Amino acid sequence: MDWADVFKVVTASVASIGVAGGLIFALSSWLGKVWARRILDREKNELDRELEAKKREFDILKDTYLRTHNDKLVIYRAVIDSVAKLLAAFDAHQSGRLQPPQAAEAFDSFNQQRLQVYGYLGMLAPQPVMDAQDKLIDQLLKISGGSASYDWDEIRQLAIAFINEVRIDVGIDKNPISYNGDL
Repeated sequence: MDWADVFKVVTASVASIGVAGGLIFALSSWLGKVWARRILDREKNELDRELEAKKREFDILKDTYLRTHNDKLVIYRAVIDSVAKLLAAFDAHQSGRLQPPQAAEAFDSFNQQRLQVYGYLGMLAPQPVMDAQDKLIDQLLKISGGSASYDWDEIRQLAIAFINEVRIDVGIDKNPISYNGDL
């Protein structure tokens, strides 16, 4: 065997290994892509399921929050309506337009509403709202019972303090409001 034959054998061996290597590389590349696609699809499906589960959780939380927020607004409006009716009765009584029997009816109505509203507030309102509401209602009860005089400035300040706490709780505006009128 001469060098030319050895060279031919070596060249043929290298060429066949190169062709086989190329085929192996092509097949492994194709198989790798198939496996990668399958793994990627599996991961994508798992992530899609997790995303849908998180969306459902978020929708439940959002609905719960919106219901609670709406309930708070309804309750806070009931407090304000109840207090406004009693204050109107106080004003009418002071000006002589409301007689004692009608004033007693107005107070009885207020008393029933205040007890209901207190229970509603206790379920949803934070402590600062409860404290502001307690101060306002306590003063109105003292006035109704005759142990305190009706001072509109004081009642207005207590009512504004309550409204400011409500505004903070419902997230309307955290900046306090104030009375800037002349009365």
